[in-house]
Amino acid sequence: MTGQLQVHQPRSETSRRRRAPWRQRLVEAERGVTEGFRGDSTFFVHFFLGSLVIVAAAVLGISFVHWILLVLALTVVLSAEMFNSAFATLLRDFEGHTGLPVKKARKIGTAAVFVAMAGATVAVGLIFAHRLMQMFAA
Repeated sequence: MTGQLQVHQPRSETSRRRRAPWRQRLVEAERGVTEGFRGDSTFFVHFFLGSLVIVAAAVLGISFVHWILLVLALTVVLSAEMFNSAFATLLRDFEGHTGLPVKKARKIGTAAVFVAMAGATVAVGLIFAHRLMQMFAA
């Protein structure tokens, strides 16, 4: 075979080893998070601000129950942003065809993110205020 070029054929779908369904879901979730970061800058902003909140909570030394509430609040905001991004991605194909209903749907999706963000901000503010009052009352 000297002097000949070897051409490798791609493996067929049936010869490729398949992942277990739970592993495939993890791969899809990871790819979805990557798409969320790359596709929309607001997801990155929420993630960055959430990281700052986590650092502030660690510095303040909040309680275990407050950690649970904090993680839930941040998760709701990030999830709402990802759902809104997925929704907006689907609606982009219909925007030229329908017009007004699509614009309304996008506004409602954005409002859902705002409601989640406002609720999380109030929850984080209450948690931090409670901890600061504990620190300065003693």
